[in-house]
Amino acid sequence: MEKITKILLIDPPITRSKDFSADKLRVGLVPPLGLAYIAAVLEKEGYTVKILDCTAEGYFEKIDYTSDRIRYGLTDEAIKNKIIKFSPDLVGVSCLFSSKSPDMHNVCKLIKEVDTGIVVLVGGVHPTVLPERTLKDKNIDFVVLGEGDYTVRDIIRTLNEGGDVSKIDGIGYKKNQEITIIPKTKFIMNLDELPLPARHLLPMDIYSKAASPHSGFKKLPFTTMISSRGCPQRCTFCELHNLWGRKYRMRSVKNVLDEIELLVNEYGINEIQFEDDNLTANKQRALDIFNGIIDRKLDIVWSNPSGLSVFYLDKQILEKIKESGGYSISLAIESGDEYVLRYLMKKPVNLEYVKTIVNQARKIGLYVRGFFIIGLPEETREQIDKTIDYAEKLGLDWAHFFIYTPHYGTEMRKICEEKKYIQEEDPNFEKWFYESVIITPEFTPEYLTKKKDEATLNVNFKNNTNLNEGNYDTAIADFRYVISLYPKFDFAHFYLGCAYYKKGMKDKAKAEWEETLRLNPNHTEANALMYSQKKVTGATKQKNSLQLQEK
Repeated sequence: MEKITKILLIDPPITRSKDFSADKLRVGLVPPLGLAYIAAVLEKEGYTVKILDCTAEGYFEKIDYTSDRIRYGLTDEAIKNKIIKFSPDLVGVSCLFSSKSPDMHNVCKLIKEVDTGIVVLVGGVHPTVLPERTLKDKNIDFVVLGEGDYTVRDIIRTLNEGGDVSKIDGIGYKKNQEITIIPKTKFIMNLDELPLPARHLLPMDIYSKAASPHSGFKKLPFTTMISSRGCPQRCTFCELHNLWGRKYRMRSVKNVLDEIELLVNEYGINEIQFEDDNLTANKQRALDIFNGIIDRKLDIVWSNPSGLSVFYLDKQILEKIKESGGYSISLAIESGDEYVLRYLMKKPVNLEYVKTIVNQARKIGLYVRGFFIIGLPEETREQIDKTIDYAEKLGLDWAHFFIYTPHYGTEMRKICEEKKYIQEEDPNFEKWFYESVIITPEFTPEYLTKKKDEATLNVNFKNNTNLNEGNYDTAIADFRYVISLYPKFDFAHFYLGCAYYKKGMKDKAKAEWEETLRLNPNHTEANALMYSQKKVTGATKQKNSLQLQEK
């Protein structure tokens, strides 16, 4: 075997079934930082490295349709051509979540079609929790378990030196068709050892042009960054501990601030979105980072789309978040029922304290989102309703409702298996993020989908906090953002019209209600409002005519 010198790292495109296009779930686009960190380590070792973000590089191309599939990103032919052009010795393919595993396997097939001699390894949460299943794919040679920054380097070193790969921590591989898994036991304790992610290998301009991050944005250009790894909590539904471990590991304050400064000076970044599992788990460090942003006069805004744990927040941190440019916080609340939180999720959230934090944050001027999960095993319909009712009364700027997914490698998955709630023999991973795959004595997938849709409509539109409080500009901005992502949502147009009307912008209100009726001619409320407007207009014209006649 020739020595490995050229490495290609691929983030696959997104392929979905036609019954779930971007009309229902937008295609988010953020830099694949995991690959960028691995690339930086490999470049430091002297290898020639390239990153191919298939979704980003094909984002503005025509969407590729087949008989039953929709492809967002590069086509198979385009991916193969890029592989041929670079001619790598080894290709690493990312699969952060199970929903992308079909695309991961497809990309691995394309690589081997180009050249069977290319070494193919995969990493991310999905291969980490299902290494044997992943390695049954004949096109995959290695699985990287957990964080791969040093593991990929060690695999390449060992192969180039003819060494024994069984000595490498945290990998899976095949030898004579026999699968071997070496458990992950070591994590990088000093994160400052790592070079900053190799963003120069990413199409940085595309992420801002696409303007489709995880949870909205305020300024462009934006980018993401990670200041810590690991989470000490033991939530039964979360799979990320399999990737990062449970020990909370932090980059130093200086290291984080240096990266922010580099992003501002070299890339002109105006907004940063922290993707940490929990940015504020160490209060003093968090305050030091926020104070550092202020002291260095780094002119940025920032948010945390992945969510903060409420129990790590207080008024002091909230005020410093705001002062340092933070404009939005996302709270991982998860449920409005104490029993579900304490005994099903094992998540230490005090619902009364959540109310305090939400009120304090909004009073300070922060935009507050909340995350909720419904459809857990052993959860009752009453508890689901309690969560939705709690979210509605909490006074959030926006609530995000998710249907529970029985992720592999979690405690709650085991409960589903023991209770025989899981209906899928061969999982359709593509649908995991929007369709329940469990049936319990309390609910079906269809019931949960209906409840989720009803909750989103009732909490965020019918009873929108800002619309009710008279913060019409915020409500208008939110509704317009939803429409920019989902232009066919008739109810979003309807409530945007309501917000315009309450602000006194009646012509814009009428235009939105007309668009509502174009999308849904049977929309009862829009029809009623348009009829009432016609009556008012007609009465006004008649009154003006009488006044002219009197004159």
